[in-house]
Amino acid sequence: MFYTVKPSDTLSKIADKFDVKLSLLLAFNPQITDPDRIKVGQSIKIPNLEDVPANAPITQGKDVADLLARARSAVKQGIRYKLGEGGMKPTAAMPDSNGKCDCSGFVCWVLGVSRKTTHPFYQKHGGWIFTDSMEADVKSSSGIFEGLNTPEPGCIVVFGAGNAIGHVGLVSEVANGKMKKVIHCSSGNDANFRDSIQETGPAVFNRADALWGRFAGVV
Repeated sequence: MFYTVKPSDTLSKIADKFDVKLSLLLAFNPQITDPDRIKVGQSIKIPNLEDVPANAPITQGKDVADLLARARSAVKQGIRYKLGEGGMKPTAAMPDSNGKCDCSGFVCWVLGVSRKTTHPFYQKHGGWIFTDSMEADVKSSSGIFEGLNTPEPGCIVVFGAGNAIGHVGLVSEVANGKMKKVIHCSSGNDANFRDSIQETGPAVFNRADALWGRFAGVV
C-alpha cells in the first residue's frame, strides 16, 4: 500500500504508525535520501509485512553512479551471449558463467542479486529473476522493483517474452524524458561485436510493451 505524507509526519512516525522498521521503509523507498526530510503529499510505499520473512536482511537500493559504473565495467570484456547463463554470483568480478551470460544474468549481477532467489514475490516464478518475472514485478511494484512512468538513469527497462523472447537492460542515459542509451547483454550485440555486453542506443527497447522499474532493494 501507499501512504500520503501529512503535515507533522516524519518517517519515524510513519514507521511507528504502521509498525514497520525505519530501515524497511527506506529499503522500499529508495527515492528518500534524507529520512528527516519528507514532503507533505509525498507518496510512501508501506511494505506488506506478510511478504517479509522474519529477521530478513535488508539491502537498500543502490546509488545510480555505482550501478552504472558496475554495468560499464562489463562492457567490451569479450563475454559471449548464452541464454540462462550468468548472474548466479552477484559478488563476482564479472557477471558471466564460463565466459557466457544473458540479459537477466547481467542485470542481476549489476544490481548485486542472484538470479536464483528466495524472495517471496519470485516464488511464483520458480524463484528465478528473469524477463517475465521482472516484468510482472514492475507491474505490481511488490517485489524488488518500483514501477516508473518515465525512464531514469540506473533503472531497468524490460519486456517479457510474449510471443518471442523477452529482454532487459539498464538505462544509462536519459534526455527530455526519453532513453538515450542502455547497457544490455544480447545475442544481437554478440552477433555484431562478438561481445554481448554493450552500451547502445535504445532502439531494441523502443516498443509499446517495454516497462521501466527502479531497483528498490531486496528484503
